Amino acid sequence: IRWLLDNPFPENVLCTWSLNPQVIIDYEEHQTAGLEERIRSARKIADQGRLVGFHFHPMIWYQDSRAAYREIARRLLDQFDPGEVALVSMGSLTYTRDVMRTIRKRNFKSKILQMPFAEVAGKYAYPEDTKIAMFEDLYTALVPWHDKVFFYLCMEPASLWEPVFGHAPYADNKAFETAMKQAYLEKIDRIRKAT
Repeated sequence: IRWLLDNPFPENVLCTWSLNPQVIIDYEEHQTAGLEERIRSARKIADQGRLVGFHFHPMIWYQDSRAAYREIARRLLDQFDPGEVALVSMGSLTYTRDVMRTIRKRNFKSKILQMPFAEVAGKYAYPEDTKIAMFEDLYTALVPWHDKVFFYLCMEPASLWEPVFGHAPYADNKAFETAMKQAYLEKIDRIRKAT
């Protein structure tokens, strides 16, 4: 983020980070920044008066994952005001057969493909009840940000919105994009007026 800290950039540029528990970063996100470094970087950008966002995508289901994601949520609530956060997205692992073959061929040390998946529309993903449990748990952990931060499910079926967020999904992609842009622009405008 050094360049972003040292140079002006347009107000409508959002800086976002993908967040997973450190154990997932250690074993599955090889050669990437650690969780602490990601959160610290986001804090530095927010300190510059810029909007930040967080992607819990792909969320990974494992023993104790729910507690681990809740702990990340607690840290975000402690370190960020909802006015500094433009978005929180959630999504799960999803594979096609080709991607699974590629992962196996690379002989990467990974346990990702050992997890229980269901086949839906030619793709492999967690069963719907697992996804709902993961997303609902994280969303509940971020209750203080509800109605203050734009939450959405990334690349997930529309049928999951109601059980996770308690409301129907947007009518179509255009309605979703319009709502998302409006939420972002309102925050950018508030920040602009405050400086």
